[in-house]
Amino acid sequence: VPVDKAYRLSRYQSSDASVAVKLSKIRGDSWRKQKLKVLESTLVLAEDVLALYARRETLHRTPFDPRLEPLIQTFEETFPYTPTPDQNSCFETIENDMVWRRRPMDRLVCGDVGFGKTEVALRALYRCVANGRQAVLLAPTGVLASQHYKHVLARLGPTSPFNVSIAKLVGGMGKNTKVGKAIRAQIATGEAQLIVGTHALLAEGIPYNNLGLLVVDEEQRFGVKQKEKIKIVCNGVDVLTLSATPIPRTLQMSLSGIRDTSTIKSPPPMRKAIQSIVETQTKDIVADALDRELARNGQVFYVVPRVKQIDEATEYLNAIHPGLEIVVAHGQLKGNEAEEAVSYFTEGNGDVLLATTVIENGVDIPNVNTIIIQNANSFGLSTLYQLRGRVGRSNLQAYAYFLHPKTGLTDEATARLSAMAELQELGSGFDVAARDLEIRGAGSLLGSDQSGLAERVGFDLYMRMLKRSIRQLRGMDLPMVPRTKVLLPMREGSLEIRGQNGKVLDGGELNSNTELEEEDVGEGDYFEISKGYMPNDAERASEEGSARLAESTQILVELTNAWKEKYGPMPSELKNQLK
Repeated sequence: VPVDKAYRLSRYQSSDASVAVKLSKIRGDSWRKQKLKVLESTLVLAEDVLALYARRETLHRTPFDPRLEPLIQTFEETFPYTPTPDQNSCFETIENDMVWRRRPMDRLVCGDVGFGKTEVALRALYRCVANGRQAVLLAPTGVLASQHYKHVLARLGPTSPFNVSIAKLVGGMGKNTKVGKAIRAQIATGEAQLIVGTHALLAEGIPYNNLGLLVVDEEQRFGVKQKEKIKIVCNGVDVLTLSATPIPRTLQMSLSGIRDTSTIKSPPPMRKAIQSIVETQTKDIVADALDRELARNGQVFYVVPRVKQIDEATEYLNAIHPGLEIVVAHGQLKGNEAEEAVSYFTEGNGDVLLATTVIENGVDIPNVNTIIIQNANSFGLSTLYQLRGRVGRSNLQAYAYFLHPKTGLTDEATARLSAMAELQELGSGFDVAARDLEIRGAGSLLGSDQSGLAERVGFDLYMRMLKRSIRQLRGMDLPMVPRTKVLLPMREGSLEIRGQNGKVLDGGELNSNTELEEEDVGEGDYFEISKGYMPNDAERASEEGSARLAESTQILVELTNAWKEKYGPMPSELKNQLK
């Protein structure tokens, strides 16, 4: 590829961790055929996307009353912290969705663990309840549902100034149980204004009374069948989805514009990035991690992949550090034992919480700043990221140990662990989801498959082709450009062809005898940065390509500002070309 055509290159992203990339021959026809197959699939998909757009536009509901916003502001003032800039942006966007639009909201809020997604949800929930409609907060686990219930009760419950009636419905509260019948009756009559619970809320026959909003927390933990039930429940209802690491399909839907998306990237003040250590598991590493945390009177999470490994891990920890008080929590404990164990540990009791992924969501203990994950190669990327987010909830330095066996790692497991070692910055949840997209594949956008056609041409090119197909089918979804300057490479033609008399000629006036002005045929209107301003040939060609691809004046201004910082003031000739 010539340097001046470098802008045509894009990074290949797909499931390259597990499948070797198959290259096409330069002179062969396979690349063109692959692109044609993908193009056909994007056209079919674009039709489905546009049908989905059309269905969404036909759905209407009465907007929430703007006259009640002062009441919502009263609740907002009870938030004990100063909202981050991204949080403020989310608050405003969701208010616009709920109050000023007739189409039901369908918004994904992607934010790092501990970055304030829950407060975004609480304000939306209270707006719904204040408007006389029922609201539901759906969580994937009983532990997370219990934590949400306590938090919502403290902020909005009967003992608060807002006096909202709140109910909790989780597994074990079936329609034939005494508690289950009572809660269902409260839901049916509207006595329960806000319901917090697990997938039990998706069961058939839940008698919602004027349901106005469904908030889905940790969307990536729900299966395809559960999401189909969510679609049935929320037909015509506002939906707010929260996730730190959306699954590849959800991320792809967001990137393609099917779902509205807001991102919270700004961290809370004083928050420190968690230090991630990926190592082969040894007793010395575990002992050092325990000693460091216990020496500062902290507590430790120790996570194993399977319940049957709990007893073995208990013996292992006692052998390394005799006298440890170990609290155990996993999903196979009876009744509420897992929630009670977590609550006991949260109160500062015990040294180590030995658990499975039951603590992946909803466990927020500022005194725990070290997590040790045994056999980290057995977990998915999203789970690893969520587990790491269980620590670092205070201003102390937190540590996450991703320990793996010496041998037997698959290529995908290696890629996941490498991603955790590389993506350590605060607010990297969206980046983790994008890396998961590479490792697992983009998937079927509107179906349930998790691996898709994108790997044939790479995710970047696939998304460009999909967006182009959507624009093509819409026909009218092209931006209006009142004033345009096309920056062409040298000797690749110009926008105007003039005759010797200076008159602009159209195609019908051109023939082999037409006398043209020499400078106007590919020699006068091309875009070029002078060598005196940018001496390096490769850099100059790259920057020329970036300028040609600039899709807006703003992008061009940002680009020229970068030039000024690096190369100094721009010559007047270059300024004129860019006007």
